[in-house]
Amino acid sequence: MKKIIILMFFLLTLGGCYDYYELNDRAIVIGIGIDYQDEEYVITYEVISNNVDKEAANTKSYTITEKNKSFPVALELTSDAIPKRGYYSHADLLVLSEEVAQNHMEDILDYLLRNENIRETLNVIINENPKELLAKTSESLAVVSSSINNAIDADKYSGSFILKKKYINMAQEILSFGQDAAISIIDINKDKIKVQDLAIFSGYKMVAKLPKEDTALLNLINNETNNFLINYDYDGKLFANSIMASDIKITVDNHEIKVSGKVKAEVLENQPNFNLKDSATLRKIEDTFYYVLNNQITEFIQKLQSTKSDILHLGENYYIHTRDKNKKLWQSLKINSDVQFNINKKGIIYEVEDAN
Repeated sequence: MKKIIILMFFLLTLGGCYDYYELNDRAIVIGIGIDYQDEEYVITYEVISNNVDKEAANTKSYTITEKNKSFPVALELTSDAIPKRGYYSHADLLVLSEEVAQNHMEDILDYLLRNENIRETLNVIINENPKELLAKTSESLAVVSSSINNAIDADKYSGSFILKKKYINMAQEILSFGQDAAISIIDINKDKIKVQDLAIFSGYKMVAKLPKEDTALLNLINNETNNFLINYDYDGKLFANSIMASDIKITVDNHEIKVSGKVKAEVLENQPNFNLKDSATLRKIEDTFYYVLNNQITEFIQKLQSTKSDILHLGENYYIHTRDKNKKLWQSLKINSDVQFNINKKGIIYEVEDAN
């Protein structure tokens, strides 16, 4: 009996060791770039270097690039070119070129969803040349993919100019009825990570670029920001607010696109030196910024209507409320934006009546 127990334990232990590789025997892929040049797919992996002094303060990386007319073959060739067995579970960035975003998303999307080496939770960005981007390592940017991901995570605290987009969410938006995708265009210039524009899609194709400031507005409308800056010039003197919280809803019917809700802001700059303790003055400021904010929202949706890019999922919104699969109706509807603007009274000595 004891021999049987020992034998079973040995078999279980052996099974756990099967297909086991020490991390030192693996090459950790941290970022993946996809481009299309001269009728070939160009695949770039950023790989963590394990030929580093163990006492070194930072990790370093290098890139491997292969290409082929077939997208699956190009991926396989790149994987085969890694000196050691590839390890993909730490890959956290997918960089698509503008050429891929404009003309080849349909070719790669389904395959990427099925590929076991591509994590669904990768952050996705767009860059003109993914190969060059992933190779822009330096003393301050030892691992490009990790540095970009850190910037994406930190951006929500510094203006919300980056759209945090996971691969699975991008794929869902492209493939789902009444939705379109939006992805940030990011580059590195002199070791600084720079947000350039917001790429917006219609179906599988990138159809336009919006300024990065529109990314912050999109994050605000989607209630995914806590630092949206909004300013107004009073005869050359700046009054600035930071919107720290939003509760915005959109409904679409046969007559209009209705944007409603409220935002809470904090005063950043009061160059006109308004008396914020005076309730009447405060209401006038809130009325001004109510107009400014709702005008920005209206103009933003009008841009989407003109480009036919449904990144606010208005076609899906209309279907949910009407069960009518008319994903184009939103493109011609009037816009009624009515988002209340409230300035946080905390810190003001005298109590003032809430505007609502």
